[in-house]
Amino acid sequence: MKRMALTVGFFCICSAAHADAQKDALIEAMQANGCMMTTAQANVQMPQLGIDQPTAIRLSREMMAEGIAAFAADEETLLLLPPACKS
Repeated sequence: MKRMALTVGFFCICSAAHADAQKDALIEAMQANGCMMTTAQANVQMPQLGIDQPTAIRLSREMMAEGIAAFAADEETLLLLPPACKS
């Protein structure tokens, strides 16, 4: 039982680290694109970053909840906001 708890704990730590790495990759991609990403751009760039559509949606929601991202008026462009936007 103890071994199972350690395995589950390790998996959770690794999953969190992977999610953080994916969010960092998304932020870097947006910074490289003038702190924005359209749906069309995301459809091309996210698979290249190893981020599937459900994960991209989850990450964008997390970023909006953190106040570092918002959708533009067109609802097709995700904007990266300061302090995450470095350009």
